[in-house]
Amino acid sequence: MKRDPALTTLIAATLLCTATVPAAADVADFYRGKRINFVIGYGTGGGYDIYARLFARFIGEHIPGNPTVVPQNMPGAGSRRAANWLYWVAPKDGSVLACLGHARPSDQALG
Repeated sequence: MKRDPALTTLIAATLLCTATVPAAADVADFYRGKRINFVIGYGTGGGYDIYARLFARFIGEHIPGNPTVVPQNMPGAGSRRAANWLYWVAPKDGSVLACLGHARPSDQALG
């Protein structure tokens, strides 16, 4: 018996989509009614602050469960203070986001 490749692809895609639905429901359950802290690595009133607050205002609508997103400024050392706090202290459960300076990822490469 010969199988149609289009039908096989359709069945595989349907199974894949069906398998991911419970995971999305789990994420929505996790974030429902929770608060996400959005750490901004610079002081208030600057470009990063304005950008991050605009982002924080709308990102909660696009996360399953619609959590409340609260911006929090943590200025110091060109956002390195916020990056260190994020790495060493912040909970690693998805309840913290950060807006850091664009040069922070290259710090590790440069030593």
